[in-house]
Amino acid sequence: MYSYKGKKVLVAGGASGIGAATVTAFREAGADVAVFDIAFKEVREEAGLLEYPADLADSSQLSAAYAMLKERWRALDVLINNAGIECVATLEETTEEAWDRVMGVNLKSVFLSCKEALPLLKESRGSIVNTASQLAFVGASSFTAYTASKAAVVNFTRSLALETAKDGVRVNCVCPGAIDTPLLRRQFEGRRGPQGTLDDLIGMHPLGRLGEPSEIAGCILFLASPLASFVTGSAMLADGGYTIQ
Repeated sequence: MYSYKGKKVLVAGGASGIGAATVTAFREAGADVAVFDIAFKEVREEAGLLEYPADLADSSQLSAAYAMLKERWRALDVLINNAGIECVATLEETTEEAWDRVMGVNLKSVFLSCKEALPLLKESRGSIVNTASQLAFVGASSFTAYTASKAAVVNFTRSLALETAKDGVRVNCVCPGAIDTPLLRRQFEGRRGPQGTLDDLIGMHPLGRLGEPSEIAGCILFLASPLASFVTGSAMLADGGYTIQ
């Protein structure tokens, strides 16, 4: 459906879940894809793929990753910011360290990565897609840090879209509902999650199921593509109807 042949795409946070599905989707569409993720142990290269280990909330590590990318490619067409972690705890249980880590990975990494990438994206008149959440728009008990971080990503996206419109750089975000990823499954390991059982969570989605990572990857490919050339500052909900009830 989409052709990214000859395009250079960076997925920041692409080792698993939505990020890994997005890497696969862009590669199948013909793009050269670089992936930054703290989960990687070493730099790895193969045809059309470059993996680089980096803590995306650490400015020095991220700068080193971008320096390598600029040396290798000297161009960038699409940036996907997908790094994310959860914090399942009441406000009283949430430590300052946990709060800072969630804000670092979910929000600060987006700021740092966009700042590094913008000079290249201005040259290519490229696009940015950030991953937020349906919980950017609604509250959820025991998710205070997470919901705050994702709501901030939405408004960061809107504000940056205004800044970069004159340069032809589009900035959007996708807001997934409950997607069947390792991050989601961790919330239910050995106990009920804050939203009940996994079946309870599924029941909160009118479509009656969890989403698949590939379905969110499809949204990301659309937002980054010429088919969305008049779309910027948008927060696309892909939540199985979660927020319409």
